[in-house]
Amino acid sequence: MDTMYETLLQMPLFQGLGEDEFTKIIGKVKLHFLKYKLGNVIFKSGDSCNDLIFLLKGKLKVESKGESMNFIMKEFVDAPSLIEPYSLFGMRTDYISTYTAETNIEMVLIDKLFILTELDKYEVFRLNYRNIICNRAQQLYKKIWQSTYSCLEVKIVDFFLEYCERPYGRKLLKIKMENFALIIGETRLSVSKCLNKFEKEGLLILHRTEIEIPDLSLLKLWKEKFLEFPLKS
Repeated sequence: MDTMYETLLQMPLFQGLGEDEFTKIIGKVKLHFLKYKLGNVIFKSGDSCNDLIFLLKGKLKVESKGESMNFIMKEFVDAPSLIEPYSLFGMRTDYISTYTAETNIEMVLIDKLFILTELDKYEVFRLNYRNIICNRAQQLYKKIWQSTYSCLEVKIVDFFLEYCERPYGRKLLKIKMENFALIIGETRLSVSKCLNKFEKEGLLILHRTEIEIPDLSLLKLWKEKFLEFPLKS
């Protein structure tokens, strides 16, 4: 097996498949290989999603826009990764976010028709795909119904966790301070003070109209410790 097959086998969608079985599957499915250079826009929000997309090498920048709230959340996805598998089926089959090559990248695409006629014949693939979709739905449902906390610091952390697809890694939030304060229902001054506190603790970096989070998992860990020992935080 070459590196491409080994990379695909690392992905949750193909977990449980042996190399021999996977080789037989790939032999029946038409694969489309694509390469993009740094800065190339791969897909835009609203573009039709007709393929299952695998990022094999490189890094993608993912931009999601809050139209009514005037902010843009940017995340960074490293290979190997599966791109919006939940956008391939349903009432709306278009990409939610915009994807730009953060480095030179390599991708492989599997047409939706081949998924329905070939891949879906394999029980392991069907179960893995359903688990991916159900896990995401459950996570979103949990975000909606999770208990709220009046502490400003936690409200800010919850904002990032709510609007980020992945609760880890580097994030960039492009937003004006007054809009951020309005969204979370606090004053501009109190939000600014809280963000400066987080910056002093090394949890984020403030830029003009942009907040950079080196690793969101550290903010998530801060919240967990705070809720466990609120008087010591």
